[in-house]
Amino acid sequence: GRSVITRQLMKFLVVFFLVLNPSSCSSKDDLLTEVVDSLLKSIRAQRYGKSESKDISSDKFAIEIDAADVHKVETIARTAGFVIDGRLQSFENIYLASKRNRHKRDTGDIVQELISLKEVKWAEHLIPLSREKRTVMFSDPLYAEQLRSWSSTPNMFIPEAWEKGFSGKGVTLAVVDDEVDSNHVDLKLSYDPSISYSFIRKQPRGTDETHGTRCAGIIAMTANNSKCGVGVAHQSRLGGLTVLADNQFLNDAIEGDALAYKSDRIDIYSVSWGPKDDGRSAERPGTLAQKAIGFGAVHGRRGLGSLYVWASGNGGLEDDDCAMDGYASNLHTITFGVATPNGIPPWYSEGCSAVMAAISEDSTISKGVVTTDVGNKCVTFSGSSAAAPLAAGILALVLEANPTLSQRDIQHLIVRTSDNEHLMSSSPDYWIANGAGLHFSRFFGFGVLNALRLTTSARNWKNVPPVSICSRQFNVLHGNFTANSTLTIELPFESCAETSGQVNYLERLQLDVSIEHTRRGLISLFLTSPAGTTVQLLQLRKHDDSPDGLQKWPFISVAHWGENPRGTWRFEAHSMSHGDIKDVRGLLTSVTLTVYGTNDDPLKDNAFILGIK
Repeated sequence: GRSVITRQLMKFLVVFFLVLNPSSCSSKDDLLTEVVDSLLKSIRAQRYGKSESKDISSDKFAIEIDAADVHKVETIARTAGFVIDGRLQSFENIYLASKRNRHKRDTGDIVQELISLKEVKWAEHLIPLSREKRTVMFSDPLYAEQLRSWSSTPNMFIPEAWEKGFSGKGVTLAVVDDEVDSNHVDLKLSYDPSISYSFIRKQPRGTDETHGTRCAGIIAMTANNSKCGVGVAHQSRLGGLTVLADNQFLNDAIEGDALAYKSDRIDIYSVSWGPKDDGRSAERPGTLAQKAIGFGAVHGRRGLGSLYVWASGNGGLEDDDCAMDGYASNLHTITFGVATPNGIPPWYSEGCSAVMAAISEDSTISKGVVTTDVGNKCVTFSGSSAAAPLAAGILALVLEANPTLSQRDIQHLIVRTSDNEHLMSSSPDYWIANGAGLHFSRFFGFGVLNALRLTTSARNWKNVPPVSICSRQFNVLHGNFTANSTLTIELPFESCAETSGQVNYLERLQLDVSIEHTRRGLISLFLTSPAGTTVQLLQLRKHDDSPDGLQKWPFISVAHWGENPRGTWRFEAHSMSHGDIKDVRGLLTSVTLTVYGTNDDPLKDNAFILGIK
């Protein structure tokens, strides 16, 4: 069974040895045997990382003994000159044993002697093996910088998820943005034109049209091609849905068309844009865009629901609140913020009660996240724009681990596996504890995504029960409030008890609020659950001078996840004063509470998740 090369090498060695030592061996056969033995010793030494003599002197054996009684096992072993060291945990009747008084006997003889015993079904000599840890390392020049950033506290454990074999293979993602540079050497292998489309008029690329390419690189940069870095889901398939361009405006039709595009094939949509982060805008999706998101999240991905991943926004410096961004704060999107190593939000970050989790970004290590740039360049990229593609890439690893997960399953996994210990100890004032024992932050959601926990938990996760929906509109009889005052109303809620829509385990809720007010930015809103968990739905916005108030504005909250919504809720509207306005007045005209969750416990078949953290 030796190869031709091996035989030729042996012949050469025989001739070479004969020339130097013509009388050292009695025959060519003896010489060949000697050379082969020498070669085999050398090969074994290289393979096992030590000399053959040490391997042979190993006294450890694995023995399968057909006996249930441990005393009988020990007796059989002792008869053969062995001492039982213990039984293997995952195999019945296979024991570790040590040979006593071996005296350099050939291991083959010992194994044959063991097998000759009636009760011994199988035996093997255990040779010490040298093993390398297969740590994921790449040749891409900026990978080391990525690794330092990702390994900073709080750690997202992305390379550790790669080491488990997850790289986004079989998962499709689309970046909804300006045009993706599909010719970039770090993107062209993953770019899929069949899930890409431009929804705007074709024109030469503008100087500011780099955003989509930068978002795309975070997800799908090719590994080991000596260019830029490595995408979080570097073996995924990537599409580019072009909706933004210099000097062109979006509309509801363009948004709706793009967000519904091939939702049967696109698993994850990554979106890093929204209304102006100026602290005064209040916008939400139009009819078509909302219909597209709602349909895709429920019926997309072949009925499991496509994931619409959104960034929370960059308006922190303007005291903006993502509750006024109807894309980030949306029943059907999954929104992510940003966490820094010191446990506080970055200066640009926006918070709201719809934030599901956060990504970790350490701007002290680099100028942002390593990614691709237009024109075959590499660049670093920061802001919450990086949050959506980073999160989308991690969720692609999760879908690879378990493609049968629904959109709601993914959210349950995020809630239960995200890291919040470091953030809570560093900045406890940002956190609340809810009635289900979960901790929530308006800036960090349930914590920083942990790719390793997510993927390993996803493997064993069972689909949660179908969603139940319960809604009630409340009549507001005395809704007036003035400057420096608080309006409090109680919302008794039976949670559709004894009906098919009964919700006992809350996931998301939507509170539709209509308020007339002199200056909208002076309003702050709070909601308290029957379990006593209070979350801020809207913070003060100093730049928002709109007199339009709120017209059936949908506030989304995930803060009460896991609670039973049955009981009396409390809604509070606070109004501050303003030096330029003498008569500040507000009027609450309507409130509607809608809860989404399950009748049955979603952790009934997933109890293992409670011990993950």
